[in-house]
Amino acid sequence: MRLFFCLVASLCFLATARAQPTGFQPAAPLGQGHSHNDYWRPHPLFDALALGFQSVEADVFLVDSTLLVGHEAAALRPGRTLESLYLDPLRQLGAGRYARPAELWLFIDVKTDGPATYARLRRVLARYAPLLTTPLHPRPNGVRVILTGGYPRAEVLADTSRLVFLDGQLPVDLRPELAAAIPTVNADWQVHFHWTGQGPQPAAEAAQLRQWDALARRSGQRIRFWNLAAATPAQRRAVWQALLAYPSLLVGADELAELAQVVGENRAR
Repeated sequence: MRLFFCLVASLCFLATARAQPTGFQPAAPLGQGHSHNDYWRPHPLFDALALGFQSVEADVFLVDSTLLVGHEAAALRPGRTLESLYLDPLRQLGAGRYARPAELWLFIDVKTDGPATYARLRRVLARYAPLLTTPLHPRPNGVRVILTGGYPRAEVLADTSRLVFLDGQLPVDLRPELAAAIPTVNADWQVHFHWTGQGPQPAAEAAQLRQWDALARRSGQRIRFWNLAAATPAQRRAVWQALLAYPSLLVGADELAELAQVVGENRAR
């Protein structure tokens, strides 16, 4: 049975490797774009990098001793591991991820038991330490791993040799004294805002965004909203354009090319 599993894993890994695009060309860093559920792309990681995205997100499940990437347990496949989809390609690309030097943020959304998943992740990441920027060893233009989801916060923060950063909660973790360990905070858009991209944004909601953006810039943190309104292309573009006005915000989307276009238009203004 173990031999069969290894054979399947090897075949899946080869299929994943073949799925990587040939002739990958690094793009200029995009800045505010975030590739939500990045592993859904035809070419995970590479499709985002080809557009210049500096932030990607992968859901990770611990299965036996393997960190598998997928949206839910039923969708997991042996060859689609954190290493094969993200860490190995990033090591191979080295500094050639972008057309000019820039840091990449790799969000790992912990979907299984926090302590067990972190223990395994810690061992895996140790093999890629030269690639990473960490709390103890900042590396200009390195890969910054940021845990989100069900990670064991107290345990990670108590790890004095940790290789990862944490994604906190908005607004409670938006504080300067936390920025070194918690460079980003997240929130469900629809918990805090009712605007869906139709008509003008309510003044009170715009004021709240301005306040949080100002706080984040002072503390040196970034803000990431999820569950954005996206009922129609026009609505999601309106929401993206509003969020891009605030420098601290990471704007996440599944529609990468569309978001990259909006980011480009915003820069040109």
